[in-house]
Amino acid sequence: MKYDNIKILSADIDGTLSGSKYTISPRTIETIVKCREKGYLFGLASGRPLEDVLGKYKEWGLDKQFDFIIGWNGCELYDDASKQSYQYNYLSAQDLKEIVTFMSQFDCSINMYEPGSYLSSRKTDKAWYSAFKNKRTFIKVDSLDAFYQHDNGGIMFRAVLEDMPMIEQKVNEFVKGKEYVGFKTQADLYEFSHKNCNKGYALKKYCEIKNMSLDECMAFGDTTNDNKMLECCHGVCLLNGSDDTKACAEVITDLVCDEDGWADFIDKNLL
Repeated sequence: MKYDNIKILSADIDGTLSGSKYTISPRTIETIVKCREKGYLFGLASGRPLEDVLGKYKEWGLDKQFDFIIGWNGCELYDDASKQSYQYNYLSAQDLKEIVTFMSQFDCSINMYEPGSYLSSRKTDKAWYSAFKNKRTFIKVDSLDAFYQHDNGGIMFRAVLEDMPMIEQKVNEFVKGKEYVGFKTQADLYEFSHKNCNKGYALKKYCEIKNMSLDECMAFGDTTNDNKMLECCHGVCLLNGSDDTKACAEVITDLVCDEDGWADFIDKNLL
């Protein structure tokens, strides 16, 4: 398939660019550099807040910032050309209270990003590591009220893996008619955000800033929070991706992320 018109590349991080050990391979780094040298605008699209992603280029040994960054599943956008950040569609404090109350029926930990910190209802290894790897202060909350004191870009629930199918089914019923949606971002992690907050929304906003069309974009992802982004342009799902994300994609890579599936696809189709 030919992609001669592509000018913008937007890629999820975990499960797409970085593998099961959360490391980025030398081949992936080399391919990112080649894409930018060839003139592609390259950006990251993450479920993490912008403040956790802005320093990724240094962490990965690159010499300049990415052209754009989509943060918090589309609640935030950074455009490096103008050095401006934008915010869209946060969850209201009332919405957060409704979500926390509903999810309290399940055996799961509640987690939330706050500026400089990571709130959690349980001090688990995964929660602590989420704070540590993003250089945030870990805070175990004393009361669930801490999760709905003010508007926020999203909220996360880490559940027992075997319970996820049941949780997904119940959440799908719960969110009908609401101003928010729920979606799985890892095998045992469920997140909520505003219904108009998604990576595809932020990618559209970036296109508006650059006066380009979505037909000039190619997006890469591996799980549910990438779906809207893959649907709105030329979407590519990694071979290791979830079934629902593969169904949203225009094409699926030949290799999984741990085999440099993203770089392999880029080399074959764009470089």
